[in-house]
Amino acid sequence: MALLPGTRHSAGAQEWFSTQAEYVPNEVLVKFKKDIPRALIQMDIELIQGKIVTYLGREMIARKWDPEISTLRSFLADPDLFQIRVPDYIGTEHAIIILSQNPNVEYAEKNFIGQAEVIPDDTHWTKLWGLHNTGQTEGTTDADIDAPEAWNISTDSSNIVVAVIDTGINYNHEDLQANIWTNPGETGGGKETDEIDNDSNGYTDDWRGWDFCNDDNNPMDDRNPTYQGTHVAGTIGARGDNDKGITGVCWKVKLMALKWIKGNGDANVADAIRAIDYSTANGAHISNNSWKILSYSASLLSAINRAKTNGKLFIASAGNEDQNNDNYPHYPSDYDLDNIMSVAATSHIDNLSPFSNYGIYSVDLGGPGGTDNTQNAYNIYSTSSSNFYKYLAGTSMASPHVVDGRVKVSQLWSFKSEPLWA
Repeated sequence: MALLPGTRHSAGAQEWFSTQAEYVPNEVLVKFKKDIPRALIQMDIELIQGKIVTYLGREMIARKWDPEISTLRSFLADPDLFQIRVPDYIGTEHAIIILSQNPNVEYAEKNFIGQAEVIPDDTHWTKLWGLHNTGQTEGTTDADIDAPEAWNISTDSSNIVVAVIDTGINYNHEDLQANIWTNPGETGGGKETDEIDNDSNGYTDDWRGWDFCNDDNNPMDDRNPTYQGTHVAGTIGARGDNDKGITGVCWKVKLMALKWIKGNGDANVADAIRAIDYSTANGAHISNNSWKILSYSASLLSAINRAKTNGKLFIASAGNEDQNNDNYPHYPSDYDLDNIMSVAATSHIDNLSPFSNYGIYSVDLGGPGGTDNTQNAYNIYSTSSSNFYKYLAGTSMASPHVVDGRVKVSQLWSFKSEPLWA
């Protein structure tokens, strides 16, 4: 895989337009300090007339919250973190001011809006120049990730679970079906619904993963027209050597579908945190994160750090703003954690893609991501709706090229310990 030199793309006279980070109105993520008594937490939430949102989307007054009942938590992996909804006349900003002055509170922040990292466009092996570039698109021969050379060593990563934290996955696609993760703790294998949380993980009948947008067990990708989660999943793990469509980087792998971006594009950090924690708790070894938020979130950072503590890799797209992330941070790819790999996009001629972000200190490497938002062979071809395939471009398409089930956390830490460029 080609490395990304920090001096390869000059910022020149680049202009920067500051953007106010969007957030869910009348919501706050508040982290209380450890060992704060139940009564004080309830009183502090009532002071802002807040209601607690549980991890399954239920809204509850503070008086009914009990720290001993896990189903009443906002976040299963962090009992001290709460998602709070407040009335319009109090609002997010005022609630944060009140909470930030409270000695019981570690921090309070907005529930920021997330965005998918893709350059939208409208509409099998020879099309995958990112895996094997022979100049078939008039590009540069060997400007690829040397997939066939890797497949000469191994094509089976079926013991590896990859969490696709995105818009969901079209798990019925002919080229993905065989590689969709099935939760071993739920009886029936997805063919039956017993409405019982068999594995006691807090999510009932979560056969293939979970839809954190709609709080149900159907993480189907309905993000028209991009179907980004499905496209990402195909690059990671479309079934190889099956005489259908395309092949992913991994011929055999388990794809865990975790949907936190709705079909209309709506998303928020609270749902992203729940998806990350689910992937950590339910056996995912690595996650692909082709999305961004527009501001620093301590709550999101903590969730990724929990993944790190559990030995999980976090692959993140570097962004599509043609900016230097060293100067203008892009989250979550810019968080300073050893388990995060920030991925820029490269083109079929082995240059940095014209839209891609970059940075000597903040971006780790590049992967094939295409050239623009048109529907052409210079971009990345992968799975889409129904049994269709399509081209997309973006660092969202680059990061899944980096997701390889054979990489270990210890290897990544060693890899990141030295500069990746001259």
